[in-house]
Amino acid sequence: MTSCIFCRIISGGLGAARIGENDLALAFLDIRPVNRGHVLVVPRRHVSSFGDLGAEESVAVFQLIREVTSALKAELPGCEGITLSAADGEAAGQEVPHAHFHVIPRSSGDDFGWRRFGTPESSETLEATASLLRHSMIS
Repeated sequence: MTSCIFCRIISGGLGAARIGENDLALAFLDIRPVNRGHVLVVPRRHVSSFGDLGAEESVAVFQLIREVTSALKAELPGCEGITLSAADGEAAGQEVPHAHFHVIPRSSGDDFGWRRFGTPESSETLEATASLLRHSMIS
């Protein structure tokens, strides 16, 4: 998909600060980082949704995320933790329609935070939702 910015990076048609790769995934620095070292990990094959990845691709993406996480913690002074983030679909805030994960190095007081929203659900409601979803899970 030539109009996809990530596909252009993967093909070499657009430059990026690449930091790692494997046969099925690529990792490169985000051009608008939340913190220094903010990395994007993308599958090489163009898919908009993580649900469209094959099992092998999923493993390759998460293997690269694991390697990036280790490198960030080892090499960036002050990296105390990692936020792993993904938006799947426009309604979720996905801006580039190519599945991708943000791997964001974190430190205490970096002013980037997650807030927990929502209200507690009853155990009955949780179990009803879990039952509904179990029937559609990909094996």
